Amino acid sequence: MFIRELKQPVSRLKGIGEAAVKSLASMEIYSVSDLLLHYPFRYEDRKKPVPLVYGRNDAVINTKAVITGHEFFGWGSKKALKVFIQDDTDSAVLLCFGRSFLKDKLPVGKEINIFGTFQFKFGELQSSSFDFEDAELEESALFGKILPVYHLAGSLTQKNLRKAVSQALREYAISINDELNIPLYKKYHFISKETALNAVHFPSSEEDLQKARTMLIYEEFFHLQLVIGRRSLKQHSFERTSRIIPTALQSKLREKLPFELTADQDSVLQEIRIDMESSSAMCRLVQGDVGSGKTLVAFMAALSVIEQGRQAALMAPTELLARQHAENGARLLSDLGVRIAFLTGNINAENRKHLLEELKEGHIDLMVGTHALFTEDVEYKDLALAIVDEQHRFGVKQRVALLSKGSHPDLLLMTATPIPRTLALTAFGDLDVSTIKTMPAGRKVIETHLARIGNEQKVYDFVRNELAKGRQAYFVYPLIQQSEKIDLKDAESMFNHLESEIFPEYKLGMIHSKVDEDLKEHTMKAFIAKELNILVATSVVEVGVDVANATIMVIEHAERFGLSALHQLRGRVGRGTEQSYNFLLYSPELTEEGKKRIMVMKESSDGFVISEEDLKLRGPGELTGVRQSGFLRLRIADLSHNLDVMLQARDDVRELLGTDPGFLQPENRNLRELFSKTPPFSDDLLASG
Repeated sequence: MFIRELKQPVSRLKGIGEAAVKSLASMEIYSVSDLLLHYPFRYEDRKKPVPLVYGRNDAVINTKAVITGHEFFGWGSKKALKVFIQDDTDSAVLLCFGRSFLKDKLPVGKEINIFGTFQFKFGELQSSSFDFEDAELEESALFGKILPVYHLAGSLTQKNLRKAVSQALREYAISINDELNIPLYKKYHFISKETALNAVHFPSSEEDLQKARTMLIYEEFFHLQLVIGRRSLKQHSFERTSRIIPTALQSKLREKLPFELTADQDSVLQEIRIDMESSSAMCRLVQGDVGSGKTLVAFMAALSVIEQGRQAALMAPTELLARQHAENGARLLSDLGVRIAFLTGNINAENRKHLLEELKEGHIDLMVGTHALFTEDVEYKDLALAIVDEQHRFGVKQRVALLSKGSHPDLLLMTATPIPRTLALTAFGDLDVSTIKTMPAGRKVIETHLARIGNEQKVYDFVRNELAKGRQAYFVYPLIQQSEKIDLKDAESMFNHLESEIFPEYKLGMIHSKVDEDLKEHTMKAFIAKELNILVATSVVEVGVDVANATIMVIEHAERFGLSALHQLRGRVGRGTEQSYNFLLYSPELTEEGKKRIMVMKESSDGFVISEEDLKLRGPGELTGVRQSGFLRLRIADLSHNLDVMLQARDDVRELLGTDPGFLQPENRNLRELFSKTPPFSDDLLASG
């Protein structure tokens, strides 16, 4: 069934007018299938009676009660209605703020079903958040059942969303195709997809709900692993002749370095060498904490192909980071005869034309740049290695576009955002993963301190003492400019404040995403050259900025940043041998999640521990940096709690692919049938796959 019907716009449903369509769109719900995949985030059990006698400490009550009286309190426009109720166990009051009309709907003597949160205050049991219904109705809409509770937006209410979902199930989900092949349904005794969808939205019992969730969670993980399996097989389908990789240039670079590589760097280089010598293209992800030396490993890997007379490309997400890689590459590799060039979208036409001609002729060994490296007019003579830094900033399609510039080149991805084990098995399940944990000798653990906004003068005094020693500092803010909607400090206002009132004796610079690239480059060079004492910025300095003399990172409104971003920002200091410090200034109105984030940063400097906590707090899409693209958009499965199910789905997919080599071929009938049924419910699971 019925992909076309499921893709019908939600406006086809009764009661979904223009305002509701806009509200649904804000939650990325456009079609009937999107609506059916908007699963409840909790349920209200209105089948089990909970009498008033249990109504203490925000207890949820579900009982049958009689109206015993009315009373008004307050005065003028603030006058409000009290409705007194009583069941067989206790009495209570309903506080009807702005709903005085309920006096007529709830006359004395009327018997109602009541559901709400109650607490004991001012000597009485009371509730201001409740649902009620005439107890004499033949067919109840709100009671005697388990009701779904959905995330809402705009003008939506639980009532109209439940009604829309109910209609969608009734009219569009009838006899919907099951997406898993029959043997798996039998193996796990799964209920059908139609039954599962009905039960997850409107369960008749806890048992039915659990059966539905079990099937739908497995199904999400199965399709996720199937996409990963397809991608992995495709990457390894091309076979080449095994070869020996030369290492003479690598040895020369080692001799030139003023330090020894760490044990982890040596181990990862050995893994890369084995990959590059194998009969299939390398597809490896190197993860390492901030400052662990991943870029040096990438340059070493590039030397292996350059020594063969071939080419390498290094792609970074920002011009700032790409330029720094190009400059570091030139400093390390030029003496070895390596020809390096830098390419971004901001290079003028004449210089670009010359660069592209040199690249095509093979006169450039290592091309460093941004997404400009894979634009249509870029041609390599023989691209053998594609390196992607901060890979989570790029989608799979962008990586594929870069790889298409060569004939099955090796792929090396790098990330300073350590990947939790669960994500390594899912989002990166088609990659071989290497880890660099050992930090270079001489590095000291960065001290992290917390301060509430309002007490920042102590932080400023500490910064002044460090500046007096010749050190440098970063000040990072969540906004570029002042916002009328959000009361947060911003980079531009704080630059003026810091420069004129706090540190008038020092030189300050500022960079953010709206600063012209030439000015941004000039400012960064001045900071690196110690011509500036303080750099005011947004999170644009999160990656790649490497200034050994900078020992202080001040992040104001730290609660507005994710854990991974905070960890990356903290990693901008501590690059030298001097003790470095990180100050997290937080708002007095801190949410519970904000408190958790701040305390994780205070208590841990291990990026791998932090990444696990980030996964729990923010989810996989945020952590991989590609939430907007639909990448890893799990609707009901939870990597933190359903790891065992995900591992089982992975094993099933591997067994399926292993026992049926033709399963992945487009002409295979089973595959075609499977994927003809998948889009309404699994298309967005791995949109970039």
